[in-house]
Amino acid sequence: MKIAVVQMESKLGKPAQNLRRAEHYIREAAGQGANLICLPEAFSTSGNILEVADVSVPVPGPETEFLCEQAKQADAYLVAGLLERGDDGKYYSTSVLCGPDGTMLGRYRRVHCHELEARYLTGGTEYPVFDVEFGRIGLMQGYDVNFPEVAREYCRRGVDVIVCSALVPEMFAYVANMRLPVRAVDAECVVAFASGIGTNLFAGFGYMGRSQILADPLFLEAERFDFVDGDERMVDLGTEPGVGVVEVDLDRMRRYRAKATLSGDLKPATYWQLERE
Repeated sequence: MKIAVVQMESKLGKPAQNLRRAEHYIREAAGQGANLICLPEAFSTSGNILEVADVSVPVPGPETEFLCEQAKQADAYLVAGLLERGDDGKYYSTSVLCGPDGTMLGRYRRVHCHELEARYLTGGTEYPVFDVEFGRIGLMQGYDVNFPEVAREYCRRGVDVIVCSALVPEMFAYVANMRLPVRAVDAECVVAFASGIGTNLFAGFGYMGRSQILADPLFLEAERFDFVDGDERMVDLGTEPGVGVVEVDLDRMRRYRAKATLSGDLKPATYWQLERE
């Protein structure tokens, strides 16, 4: 299968323009044969959480209808992040998965929120998985990268690809970029990190970009005999807008994982002891 990550700038206060820009990149990814296309977090609004009450959207709603139509036209699965206005009156940073039949298959509400975000956003409570014809998909978002528990939960549930839609401030780029390959190892699967770029004029900072597709380096070493340390990133878009596409043999990855998984060596009875005392 082919996985595509889209790296784009979303303009504050320009949702229609942002949708048109996303459509352009989705078509580009589809033209390269992508089966799974991944867009950044808050792709239609950028990260304007200070005005989340004004810019958030219902899920499902017009934005998800747009995404479902794009997925149908692309004949691909499509993941994108939205600022969601829930029926409960709360606000979430949400990723949705749309299928090639033009339906919304589900959503993930980001569980972890930075303390500043938590003034405006509510964290979700679930890690949904989605079974599609090429494998099992899990969803996460940028700040989740800091928590190995997310990756390990998806590993426990046998996910083949984790899609991480992100909008990470550039001052955290070094840490996020360091943790991403570790999460691919933790999850024992492919991680597609679709990251936004541009500047948040309200907050006065830019976003890191560095959209990438990663896998466990030991798996890649088994697959690519010329693998060298640091090549766990199969694509890395740097800081420029665009689309990165990688072909991944998930059947071979699953066979490798069955032989090399660390799950049999886990000692769950020893973990989180303080929580149980």
